[in-house]
Amino acid sequence: MRTAWRARVTLALMLTIAGVFGITSVAAATVVVGQTASNPAAEGECEFVVPYDEFQTGVSGGASYAAPSAGVITSWSINQGPGSGSLGLKIFRPLGGDSYLVVGHDGPRALTPNTLNTFPVSIPVQAGDIVGAAMPAESPSTCTFYTNNPGDTIGFREGLAADGETITQEESFSTNRLNISAVLLPPPTIAAISPAAGSIAGTSVVITGANFASVTGVSFGAVPAVFAVNSEGQITATAPRSKTLASVPVTVSTVAGIATAPQTFYYEGCRVPQLRGKKLKAVKKKLRKSDCKVGKVKKLHDATAKTGTVEKQNPKPGKILVPGTKVKVTLDD
Repeated sequence: MRTAWRARVTLALMLTIAGVFGITSVAAATVVVGQTASNPAAEGECEFVVPYDEFQTGVSGGASYAAPSAGVITSWSINQGPGSGSLGLKIFRPLGGDSYLVVGHDGPRALTPNTLNTFPVSIPVQAGDIVGAAMPAESPSTCTFYTNNPGDTIGFREGLAADGETITQEESFSTNRLNISAVLLPPPTIAAISPAAGSIAGTSVVITGANFASVTGVSFGAVPAVFAVNSEGQITATAPRSKTLASVPVTVSTVAGIATAPQTFYYEGCRVPQLRGKKLKAVKKKLRKSDCKVGKVKKLHDATAKTGTVEKQNPKPGKILVPGTKVKVTLDD
């Protein structure tokens, strides 16, 4: 057992906790995992002659140190008490029993005394991954705070494990919580797009869903779209122009992942049909089916709307144009 730990416990028994913070939403799409001390000046200082990895193995209630969903850790914080020191963030994945996989880390970082220290990061996590700490040797920090609740337990292992390494918990202690928290950005989700179809020339589409924080891109198929984030639950995007009539997936990308809409977006347009040899009545019907319209009708010789058939047309068959494009025809007997 660590001798420095005994000294820390002795000091802790004379102190009480004024309160702790729970998991709160710091923005519509982010969640705070873990806790920081409400009064770090009243906490014991951690300083060990050897380095340690520590992770919260149990909480009596309130805030959890486990990620509630997959996503990306975008920052982490420690509320440092008096005195300078250093501490690092570490993410552990429980493997069952006392085994943990080191998923990622940041630091150790130099800490500013008497303030909440916050550091930006980008660490992908899975649901259930645990926010923990890496404590370098002989570098003081306010690494834990005391709750006097035996349900609050911390596991530790001597040494600083590397990312990708599997470690085994060596010992644990209770009535403590790690003085560390992290901001989790969950991946985006798409509930619907409206409208689900539009012109090949480009259409404004409203995308509804959740976790639209830090959006890095919106795409229709493989083509990026111009977009604006209206809120954490809504994006307005302009479907980029298309040369084909096709259904394409709609995706939203953030630093935490990519979401695909449950329905595809269909590009609409006038695919000009072959009209040669058809009478005007059949021409109109075929153009309507092709999302086109009849344009100017020219009649040669004694041709009428009833007797004449199409000799020429413009645009030519096979052209893909915007919906409602007018097709000119020339009738002849």
